[in-house]
Amino acid sequence: MFGRLWAAIGFLTILPLPTWCQQTEEDLPRSVPLFPLVGLVIGGLVGGVAYLSATYLPHAVAAVVYTLLLAVAHGGLHLDGLADTGDGFFSHRQRERILAIMQDARIGAYGCVTLMGVLALKVAALGSLTPLLVAKALFLAPLAGRCSMVLMLVILPSAREEGMGKLFKQGRSFWEVLWAVAVLAVASWCTLQWDGLVVTGAVIGLTIVFMGLCQRKINGFTGDTLGALSELSEAMTLVTLSILLLR
Repeated sequence: MFGRLWAAIGFLTILPLPTWCQQTEEDLPRSVPLFPLVGLVIGGLVGGVAYLSATYLPHAVAAVVYTLLLAVAHGGLHLDGLADTGDGFFSHRQRERILAIMQDARIGAYGCVTLMGVLALKVAALGSLTPLLVAKALFLAPLAGRCSMVLMLVILPSAREEGMGKLFKQGRSFWEVLWAVAVLAVASWCTLQWDGLVVTGAVIGLTIVFMGLCQRKINGFTGDTLGALSELSEAMTLVTLSILLLR
């Protein structure tokens, strides 16, 4: 159990793990059901920082700082996946060429636009929320991102015959989907009641649409699309709450 937890934390965050946190190669694919718990940890840390610093930072500056904290939590890895996915999917090429573009370490124009657009959405959405709602939103956003990753890992096939995608497909079960959705729904309800359930529905809807796009473009998922989905789900959480605040 603990080996799987350390594997999930090591894979999804840059949190340093003590040397006594032992894990094996088999622990990584078995750690997928624990992704939502890691999302709760990240959300608790970032949301806690937002709650404690709300009175010390100008609102617009705080929105940028909190967006950077979300990015730093995973070392920017998911943002790299978002940019690579933007380059590949917007290239309008055939499957093999899209996969080759996504493997290229360089970021093209489409990737830059996608990356900047999602980050701008996060900053703008956070800037529109009240300080207390910002803390709650930052608690839910990382959880939404990690729960959506579970859905993609279980439902879609790996787009490549080799690599980490193939590794993560080992031992997947549809019960993991129900678990991830349940964790997100319960946490959202406890945090924001009915508005939280609207957020849950919006994130699940986005995940379904994006998975359909991935299946059409590359016949499955890659590590890049996992990172992209996490970032998009975080942005969807924040944007949905900013829209709900207009009522």
